[in-house]
This record gives sequence, structure tokens and C-alpha cells, in this order.
Amino acid sequence: MQMKLPVRTPEKSRTLGRKMQMALRKRLVMAAVAAAVVTGGITAPAALAAPSAAHGSVQVAPAQGAELDNLRWTPVRTISGGVTWMLRVDNDPEVTAGEVYFLYNPDTESIAGKFSVGDDVLVSTVRTWQAAIFAPDLSVRRTEVRYGNPQDPGAAKYIASVTNGWIGG
Repeated sequence: MQMKLPVRTPEKSRTLGRKMQMALRKRLVMAAVAAAVVTGGITAPAALAAPSAAHGSVQVAPAQGAELDNLRWTPVRTISGGVTWMLRVDNDPEVTAGEVYFLYNPDTESIAGKFSVGDDVLVSTVRTWQAAIFAPDLSVRRTEVRYGNPQDPGAAKYIASVTNGWIGG
């Protein structure tokens, strides 16, 4: 008994090659867009973005009741196609390169969360202020963005903060 093997014609090979190329291009474009959003290369239209706060000023997020210092609300696209609102550092803190940004809870004197890369990857530190995007922890009174060594947060430089006014202030 002889087994028949499928015959691959040149036309079938070209079609398969085109489909693979299109899938690869789509992935590359999606990765480039995600990287641009994370680094601040793509910003939301003015109609979507909440008003920004200048460093040193305080902004109250309308629906959240949080006081922001050098942070602004920014829409972040989810994998499912929706939008979630997160906070990002608003102005360049002009720090010397070589350290990292991290989230800090001054009440407990501990590391206080992670930054979001897209809507599904979380990292403890980021190297650029444009990548300092996070969802605020609504269970804590205050979260700060600091720049320095996470092993010595007390010596790190204060960059920005969000204070939840409805939690014991």
C-alpha cells in the first residue's frame, strides 16, 4: 500500500508565504505601536485626555477624587480593544541618568506597586519618566513615584504623587 503525500504547488506556496508575511507585519506593527504608547511617542487626542497638572500644582481627577502632583490621567488601550485610565508622569523631572523610577508608599515606607507596559505586563521599575505609567492602588492613601535605588527608597528623589482623599487623610 502506497501513501499519497500532499503536493505543494507553487501557487499554494506563494499563498502560504503571503499569509505568513502579513501575520508577521501585523505583529511588528502592533509591537511598534505598543512601544510608542509606552514611551510617550503616541499621545491621546486632547478630547480624551484629562487636563494635565504642572509640577508642584495639584489636580483633582474628576471621577476619581484623587489629588495629583506631576501626574496626569492617560487612556491606555487594552488587548480587548477597550480603554482603561492610568496615571503617568506629566513633566520631565530632569534627573541624572543611571537610576530607575519606582512606586513608593510613604505611609508604610515600602515599595508600592508596579508600572504597566501595555495593559497586561507589569514591571517594578522603569528607566524613563515617559514609561512611568501605572494604575493607582485605591486601597492606599498615597503613592509616590521616586527616582533612585529601590533598595534605598528613603534616599530616592520624589518625582510625583497621587493622594486618595477619601482614605484617612
